[in-house]
Amino acid sequence: MLEVKGPDRPATISPDLVVEGGRTGAPASTVEVPGDKSVTHRALLAALLPGAPHRLTIRNANLGGAVRALFPALRALGLDTLVEGDVLTVRRAAPAPQPVRPHPAITRWPEGIPYLETAGSSAAARLLIGVLAGAGRGAVVDGDEVLRHRPMDWIVTPLNELGADIRYLGRSGRLPVSVGGRVHRSRRVELAVGSAQARSAVLLGAVAAGVPAELRHPVRSRDHTERMLAAFGARLTEGPGRVVYDGGPCSVPPLIDVPGDPSLAAYPVAAHLLRGGGGELRIPDVCLNPTRTGFFDVLRRAGAAIDYQDLRTTAGGEPVGTVVTTAGLDGVRAVTVDDPETLHALIDEVPLLAVVAARLPGTSRIGCAGELRFKETDRLVTTARMAAAFGARVHVEPDGLTVNGPRAVDGPPPGGTTGLSTGLSTGLSAGLSARTVPGFEDHRIAMAAATLATALPGRTTITGGACHTTSFPGFTAVLRAVGAAIHEVTL
Repeated sequence: MLEVKGPDRPATISPDLVVEGGRTGAPASTVEVPGDKSVTHRALLAALLPGAPHRLTIRNANLGGAVRALFPALRALGLDTLVEGDVLTVRRAAPAPQPVRPHPAITRWPEGIPYLETAGSSAAARLLIGVLAGAGRGAVVDGDEVLRHRPMDWIVTPLNELGADIRYLGRSGRLPVSVGGRVHRSRRVELAVGSAQARSAVLLGAVAAGVPAELRHPVRSRDHTERMLAAFGARLTEGPGRVVYDGGPCSVPPLIDVPGDPSLAAYPVAAHLLRGGGGELRIPDVCLNPTRTGFFDVLRRAGAAIDYQDLRTTAGGEPVGTVVTTAGLDGVRAVTVDDPETLHALIDEVPLLAVVAARLPGTSRIGCAGELRFKETDRLVTTARMAAAFGARVHVEPDGLTVNGPRAVDGPPPGGTTGLSTGLSTGLSAGLSARTVPGFEDHRIAMAAATLATALPGRTTITGGACHTTSFPGFTAVLRAVGAAIHEVTL
């Protein structure tokens, strides 16, 4: 289905998703989710760090489109990728150049250095720039037409302060860039945003160069890079608003295990809660890093039955366990996200939290989310538009969203119940219904829409909804496992 992502966004095409909402068959009691996308990105890029093994194996890798976007760039740098099930092997190989994507403002590209394109993956591009700058490997880093609109100055400015020579080849602050020089100055840098990609790119640059550095950041966000590098032997000191690297060596092991992705586990958890009717769902081996569990924690504080069991810590320093939830939203209150750390701990799940909040009584508020305006879409606007298409009342604020839950009515409907499967109290009307809703070619928007649709009787079509393969190739299979009727429309 053709959609335009905004006045400065190109049109993109993905098949639609169709959800037949309401109760279907009995859901499974246990489902599994793929490996964490963020950890997989970092594990892949570890193969570029000095002293990395000639053969690196990554188990339980996330193999969505955002991760696969790195494969051609790695091949151009002389690293081949072999996929067997969910095991990803990176090994040395002859470089395989990538074709150059035309740019209207560039008539002559830098010569003698590889051209590397990471499609639409901002994490791949930003972290790759950091590693290249630290290792002193010259290259052009580029992205597709969507990624060319997303900000890169968050990482370019601090890396250049550390001595790198990164230059914009087109529009200032945007891809493509040429990476030259090498990180060589030991100093303190101030990061302009709390983005984990910004902090990780600069930290990877310092570690790849072996140059001491202090990074000051405005808010604590996901810390997979710090945990991974510490597991490799890098000496890091962390404190409020800062992380310090002492310049010492680290050693990349030949095997990295990736825990399950908590952002992906959020969708079956939400579908189970929305389904109602009791019953337990277990999702094992999920990363429970506190910088990633904001979605679960916010709903737990609001009264949702979500628990963590079977806790352990991986060799990579990541806490892992089983997420356990009981279906239904009885007694769950409106949610509030009003501090930056909580927001960053659920930043990818904001669209999902918004649609769950549309089924909760009262007014929910998700704040401190201005960074979402720079994702694949302006996710504040697209979340509100997607939810409004269902009939939800979601308002865009300068830095977040306000979600008004079901309206109070004079009394229970005939029969004494609302007819909703979510466990809403009688005397409340959700005002939501199955409809055709936009996915905006944004995987987080599309998956949030499909999850809500599982609880709404009737047929919902999410236009372009199959873009979920960016991060969650098995999304439809997992939703079917928890009782949903969902399928992709073949174009």
